[in-house]
Formats: sequence, structure tokens, C-alpha cells
Amino acid sequence: MPNNQLYLFVVQLNQPGRFEAIFGEAIAKFAYADLTRDIRRMSDRLLQKYRLYRPITSAYFGRWHALFGLKETLMPFDMLEQIPVLQAVGTAEMHALLLENLGQATGSRQDFRILILPAPENTHPASIDQAIDLALLAPPKVNPVLHGTETQALLQDLIERDRLECHFQPICSLADQTIVGYEALTRGPADSALHSADALFTAAHQFGMTQALEFACLKRTFDWLPRIPSHFWISVNLGPGLFMSSLLQQYLANPVITPLLSRVVFELTEHLPIESAVRLHVTLNELRHTQFKLSLDDTGCGFFDMTTVEELRPEIIKLCITVISRIGRKDGVEREISRTIQAITRLGGITLGEGVEHAYQADALKQCGAALAQGHFFGPPQPARDLFPD
Repeated sequence: MPNNQLYLFVVQLNQPGRFEAIFGEAIAKFAYADLTRDIRRMSDRLLQKYRLYRPITSAYFGRWHALFGLKETLMPFDMLEQIPVLQAVGTAEMHALLLENLGQATGSRQDFRILILPAPENTHPASIDQAIDLALLAPPKVNPVLHGTETQALLQDLIERDRLECHFQPICSLADQTIVGYEALTRGPADSALHSADALFTAAHQFGMTQALEFACLKRTFDWLPRIPSHFWISVNLGPGLFMSSLLQQYLANPVITPLLSRVVFELTEHLPIESAVRLHVTLNELRHTQFKLSLDDTGCGFFDMTTVEELRPEIIKLCITVISRIGRKDGVEREISRTIQAITRLGGITLGEGVEHAYQADALKQCGAALAQGHFFGPPQPARDLFPD
């Protein structure tokens, strides 16, 4: 490639419309503004040794791009050698941005691609979009660390031999900031490529093992439940597929498991269109006698989510991290939070603020009427063996 060639740095979400369909227009607008700001900062760092002709721009939620080239003062080098490095670093940083802005449950499910490609001679926005669309037709390259046969074998081994590690993050009452429960989180062995939750579930998605991994996490949590003081309840994450499966119903019918269910909150970690919520409602009616509680994860402030809440009537509704992160800004999100909490209360639910990092966020949530909160302000996830030693 010639040194006077211009290049595009592209961030593309694979299903941007799904985010807005789930969380509503208001939350998507907040997320769009925050991601655009953070992607611009990320690209400025990544491209600092290049000449930036056009900083990150975006015409719509889901696609961002910058135009750059080599500086004349740089010693000539092969740009083809630099592209994989920029893509790898950009992918890692973008993934961290999604987790930070959207939370673990939603952020880890947002598939995206980082592209570095030659810019077209005509750098008009329409020509750039056409070049990006063409580049996206090529299949993405997978990370061999997370998608190789050795990783698949490791994941299978972790699931089949119950080698997954439980961590718990405290959930606190905003009235007095005392711990009332814990959210169960899962990690792989500390010395493995699948230690982080993100790596675990990315690999599981790649190999079609998501439901098997969720079920293994569920069982590990129930293994720990008898050792956790009985006045604490435990929140367990699972997707709608597992929730509606006969596998789960058979497990919950186990006479050893059934007495524990009154202390369990099943947290649905993936929202679905309202017609799917109707199917979930049928399953809920079949399982209500078991006395578990239901929570909806990563809920925004908008009509769609309230429709889902009205249909499913969960006991706990978690406000998504996108909402919590905007507390204290000048966009009136606190008023929207108050209205949402009032609507949730009228439907018989209580609200939990997720991703609380600062005291002012906890105070604002309390003033808005939220009952519960979790986040690093109250305590990070800790290994179960440290929290509840034998």
C-alpha cells in the first residue's frame, strides 16, 4: 500500500437496531452519545502516531469511523503489518467500552467489528459507507485464543467437571446500605484463558454451549447456597432459553433443590420482544409455586421495558448501567428514573440500581425511590471461598 494512502478506522455494531428495540429511543440516545465520546477518545489514542484527517464521526447509532494516514515524518513501514495490531488493540478497548457503558449482561452480548481498510478515493460519506458495507461482507477473523479447539476442550472440561468458580457481589438496601443479598457471578480458573466472565461466555457463544454454561453456573451457585447465611437471598443469571427449558424445570423439581428456591432470584439476562415475553409468562405461571423470584436485568427507562415489566411482573427490576452512569449530568435522567420507578412500584416491583460507582449515584437513586443497589461503591465481586469459608 502506498504511503499516501488514506485509511478508515471503523467501529461497527452488528445489530444496533436490537439495542434500541429493547431499551427504547431515550436510552439508545444516551448510549449513542456516550459511546461516540468514548470511541473518539479511543481512536485518538490508537491513531496518535498517524495523521488524523477526519476524527471519529457517526451518522447513526451502530457505526463510527475516522479517516487517517501516515505522517510524513514517520519512517516508512508496511501498513499491512500495523493493521492487525490496531484491530487487536481496538477490539480489546471497544469491548471494555461496551462493558463500561452498557454493563456486563448487555455489553458482553453486543457483537461488533473493528475494521482498518483503505479509504476510497472519494471520501464523501456515502462513498465511505459503501466501502464499509463492502468490507463487512467478508467474514470476521476469530481470536484463536478464544475460538480454537483447545479452548473448546477447556470449556467442555470446566462444565463437565464442575470446575467453574463462583464469585458473589453484594446487593444492598439503599435505606441503610446493609447487604441483603448477592449476585452470583462465574469465573474460570485464574490461570486459564477463560478466567473472565467475558471470555467464558464469548467462547460458549462461539461453540454453541451458552445454555450448557448457564446451567453449569446455576448448579455451582446452588452448591454454595447452603453455606451462605440464610438471611441473604441470591440472584442467579440465566437466559430465556434455559428459563423456558425442561432441563431447568426438572432440576428445580429435585427435592434437594426445591426448598432452596425461596432464597433465589432468577435474573433474566437477555430481553426479548414482547411476543416472546408472553411465552415466558406461560413458563412463569408453571413455576410460580416453587417460590423463586424473578428479576429483569439491564432495564432502561422507556415504554418497551415497562410493557415487558407489566407482562412478566418481576419482583425486582434492575436499571441498566447506561441510566446510572448519567446521574448527575444535565440531561434530566433523574426525572426519567423517578417516573420509571413510580411505574414499577405501581406494578408491584422494586427497583435495583446496577453499576453504582459513587455515593452521589446511590443518594440520587434513593431520592428517586429505588430500594436496592449494587456496584463497586458497595463492593466488588469476591470469590465465594473468601466470603463464605467453611
